[in-house]
Amino acid sequence: MKENPNFTSEQRQALQHVAQELRLVLEHMTTLNGTAEELEAIADQVKALSDAMAPMTGNKTLEHFTLEWGDDLNSPLPMSPITGRYHPVAPPVELSIEGSTLVGTVTLNKVYEGGPGWVHGSWIAAIYDQLLAFAGIFNKTGGPTANLTVDFMKPTPINTPLRFEATIDSVADKKIYMSGRCYCEDQLVTKCEALFIQHSFR
Repeated sequence: MKENPNFTSEQRQALQHVAQELRLVLEHMTTLNGTAEELEAIADQVKALSDAMAPMTGNKTLEHFTLEWGDDLNSPLPMSPITGRYHPVAPPVELSIEGSTLVGTVTLNKVYEGGPGWVHGSWIAAIYDQLLAFAGIFNKTGGPTANLTVDFMKPTPINTPLRFEATIDSVADKKIYMSGRCYCEDQLVTKCEALFIQHSFR
């Protein structure tokens, strides 16, 4: 539940830098073109990178989960594929709290594309799931997802700033009822309702 004290701040900064560069690699991959020879040369470079990384992997030194988030709301799950700054697949969604609402802001590029120009619906659902779970954790009513329903009113565009909101509507015993909304340029594009089951993480 705490940060690994043996993984230094310098290591964390360097690992985050690696993730940032890999995000660019993933984005380039979505529109990569070239001759067969050029692509094979890139594949060789990627293999060389993988081979260089392999001896340093195997034991997870970055904590999976921590309750010591301080002023950094992205820190509870540092390797989350949604909000984790150390995960190359994560956009990441940047979190803040406005009153009783957890807000996530993000611009999703072609890595997250489904239909042409639109965000894949599974990523929308995943972002809701993560934000609602975090809303529960920050409210000390966190727990696993029991049910999540997303209504897609309009396609969600890529390469456009999005604002997700997550709120706790009510708590009954261990049942936490939540809802979420996503806005694109002040227009509501999706919304969701969810049920979480409260769990003690301490």
